[in-house]
Amino acid sequence: MAQINEKKYRNIILFFANKIRNGTLGKLKMMKLLYFLDFDFFEKYGKSITGDEYLRFEHGPVPRMAEKILKHMDGKDIKICKRKICEGMRDQQHIEALNEFEMDVFSREELLMMEEVADKWEKFSGAEMKNASHGEAPWIATKPDEVIDYNLAYYRNKYGEMDAD
Repeated sequence: MAQINEKKYRNIILFFANKIRNGTLGKLKMMKLLYFLDFDFFEKYGKSITGDEYLRFEHGPVPRMAEKILKHMDGKDIKICKRKICEGMRDQQHIEALNEFEMDVFSREELLMMEEVADKWEKFSGAEMKNASHGEAPWIATKPDEVIDYNLAYYRNKYGEMDAD
């Protein structure tokens, strides 16, 4: 596994929190954005951006270090709050940016992939993204609670995923 670049990791979270301001960015969605970013980038360039490992959990792929990094950022760089969506439903966790992200910590290719992933998934809920990740080879081919092999990214059917239209 690659070394985790915490500065990049924090700035990716800030990027998504600044870019997706339509009320759909909760923790579940953030975990899936990180997954799609890392696996899309790996598929194209042979490496991940965060350097994190992903575990196959019931709610889809989850980056090992994300929860710790989100907790560390809460109240400083981001605000994680509970938000009532509608009567009778559970409150949703919502992530808001408190700071801008640092563009200069990323390569041009990384920034382009971040934009691509954000644009593609912006209107989807975390639950819809979870369902999309469950249809992919990395999640399907990995046993529950095990680390997902990045090389499984090469077996994804990216065009069979949900259409953003």
